Amino acid sequence: MELYEGTFLTLLRELRQQYNDKPALCCEGQSLSFFELLKRTEKSAVQLLKNGFSAGEKVVLWGYNSIEWVIAFLAVMSAGGTAVLMNYGIHAEEAGSLAAMVKAERLLYGTLPTIPGGALAIRCFGEQLSMPENRLMPFSSVTEAEEPDEAGMMLLVQAEQQIDVHSSQVIIYTTGTIARPKAVQLSAFSILNDAKACYELLQNDIGASVCNALPLFHSYGLLILFAYLSCGRTVHLTPVLKPDKIAGIITRNSVEDMASVGTVYEMLTRLPAFNETIAGRLNIGIVGGGVTSPAELIRLESIFGGTKILCGYGQTECSPVISVEKSADSLSVRAHSVGHILPGLTVRIFDSRRGFLPLGETGEIVVKGYCTMNGYEGVTGKDSPFDAEGWLHTGDIGYITEGNILHLAGRIKEIIVRCGENISPAEIEKALLSNENVLSVKVLGVPHAIWGESVEACVILKEPLPSLKQQQTAVVMQEQLRKKLSSYKVPSHIFFFDSFPLAMNGKLDRNVLLSQVKARLDLVSS
Repeated sequence: MELYEGTFLTLLRELRQQYNDKPALCCEGQSLSFFELLKRTEKSAVQLLKNGFSAGEKVVLWGYNSIEWVIAFLAVMSAGGTAVLMNYGIHAEEAGSLAAMVKAERLLYGTLPTIPGGALAIRCFGEQLSMPENRLMPFSSVTEAEEPDEAGMMLLVQAEQQIDVHSSQVIIYTTGTIARPKAVQLSAFSILNDAKACYELLQNDIGASVCNALPLFHSYGLLILFAYLSCGRTVHLTPVLKPDKIAGIITRNSVEDMASVGTVYEMLTRLPAFNETIAGRLNIGIVGGGVTSPAELIRLESIFGGTKILCGYGQTECSPVISVEKSADSLSVRAHSVGHILPGLTVRIFDSRRGFLPLGETGEIVVKGYCTMNGYEGVTGKDSPFDAEGWLHTGDIGYITEGNILHLAGRIKEIIVRCGENISPAEIEKALLSNENVLSVKVLGVPHAIWGESVEACVILKEPLPSLKQQQTAVVMQEQLRKKLSSYKVPSHIFFFDSFPLAMNGKLDRNVLLSQVKARLDLVSS
């Protein structure tokens, strides 16, 4: 793959030349052509520079998905700054703490109703960072700028000349479900080339438009935005991840593709008018984090009526996509893998004792190439995930098969150590999912005074059971597992849930679920 060496603004100018009046972005009744997207970005970048913005300045973006969010992001990039992407659902104290961690110097925020706590939260945020009021700015103060004069455009030219596309221009926080969030530093080079590689791999699959049902503060949402814009497609943004809103966007605009997490696809199927509004409409559905099982993939494709469900794999540290499936792949490949490693990217399987492993053998997934981050803000030395040879260690376990197909087998950090035995939650989850009435599973290790950790399973059933039958059913399921697994891998308890707690990005909130399991264990032991 030929690598792209341009800035975000360079890309917008190239897209304007190719697609000009074609719709680029749509959201809540607003629509911008590629021409308008470029012009509003230039005007907004000049407005920032006139407000005393300096190269390298770190600007927090805080608000729901919107056209204004995208323009503010592009303006910060074009003015030579660094965009710090904040989760729109967190409270001011946490937002301030995360912003202070990277020494942010300015805040751009969406309409106040979209910020938990409104004006008070903005004031609290500013006080935490000792940030003067003139640096706490609504998106509109930048995105509704007037046409710049010649002097203003010269400021923009000078700012762009100082941009190094390999320098850190985007900071995205890891979810923090395992530990304190880390501030991942990405560049224009890593983000735009990851998007370019995704398009090149999926160019025979993607349609004329996509419903980007993902938060833009998340690396996956940003990837979909630029992967589709980069090839002249129209991106429909969803302000929040509400199934009825998403369904409305798809039906009103005849959207051909969708990108989201598996939870959102499942929620769509539960809409009363799903068959009339969504089923049979979508060309492809790109799923970050994959689906829970081969059976679930087949079920989703059947319900969606011809939509090809394409799973992928990645992490924020890789901008974020490492592999993705294609619609031409067999059902077996799509059901049992996370797809093709992106063109031009080097991915190997590593074992600390044996080094790089051959095809088919399981070990840690390590990555080297255009998509890897510049590092974590403020983290160096032994805490860095890069080794001495420049390989990024993902912390995920997997293997590669013929055709550069990547398969996942679990996470190193999620390995459960019970009485000295290493146990993979993924193996137990797979065994539980073979039960036809099991919809979703999460297996956790919980601290135990004698064993080190106990194995605990959380299960959502397709057909929920009354509480009186749950204990009996759990015992039956444990007996079934003993026929498939070694005895030490069988969960000590199986707890039934109506749903799992989710983080703001639609993914499982592992910390909250772990707390809920501990509370149930306390009740069992009392």
